[in-house]
Amino acid sequence: MPRASAIVRVKNEAATLERTLSSLRAQTVVPEIIVVDSGSTDGSLEIARGNCDALVEIPSSQFSYGRALNIGAQRASSPFHFALSSHCVAPRHWVEGALAHYDASEVAGVCGTQTFSDKTPVLRPFVQDAAYAAAHPRWGFSNHASSWRAAAWERFPFNEDLDYTEDKEWAHRVLRAGWTIVFDPALWVDMSHGWQSSVDLYHRQRRATLATSTFISLPRYGLRELAVDWWTDTPRDRHSRAFHRFVNYRRMAGLLGLYRGSAPTRDSSR
Repeated sequence: MPRASAIVRVKNEAATLERTLSSLRAQTVVPEIIVVDSGSTDGSLEIARGNCDALVEIPSSQFSYGRALNIGAQRASSPFHFALSSHCVAPRHWVEGALAHYDASEVAGVCGTQTFSDKTPVLRPFVQDAAYAAAHPRWGFSNHASSWRAAAWERFPFNEDLDYTEDKEWAHRVLRAGWTIVFDPALWVDMSHGWQSSVDLYHRQRRATLATSTFISLPRYGLRELAVDWWTDTPRDRHSRAFHRFVNYRRMAGLLGLYRGSAPTRDSSR
């Protein structure tokens, strides 16, 4: 029996899939690799067949993020499951580093992160509980690169009806049941969606925020909050703050999507 199983959700990711799967094969603890494909037509299936241990195909009409993960988890044969997006590359110690955190029996999941919700850096492993999740509802577990204990998933499978944010909805349920989730900065995997257009990013942010509002009460997010985020919450990268404030139109598209998706928070505050 493998110590870990990695689930990769795929649809038309031929440009990045081989690199993603190769990063899993290069792990210091090599996981069983399960690809769940939802109707690829670009050669992704051929790449998957040559680089995974199991390939599961589902019709695109039956896809949801939660359903694809549940299908992959049902096929997994290890006590710990990993999820890695098909455009991500995991560092060599990713699986081994996460497995070490499961020595604590109360840990249901492990995820990498760089910053807290207030953008301060995470310098050491942080243990999230239900109280912290309730106080910071927009921050948390992300299935672009995550892992969970199979026993926790068996009790709490992913919600298959959500359009997005099946990861955070799952986390809130397991945390309320008394489990904890570890966030380790050493396990961060870049989740950049630089390949997405501004329009795609806008719709992604809008739909993700709407989905989140269906299972937890989000704080009000109006024009004032949008303006504060636009001016102060600038990415820390090679670009200047001026670039992110006045030139980075993709960032504006994401913030506008967040604003539109937050409409229920404004309606409920009237």
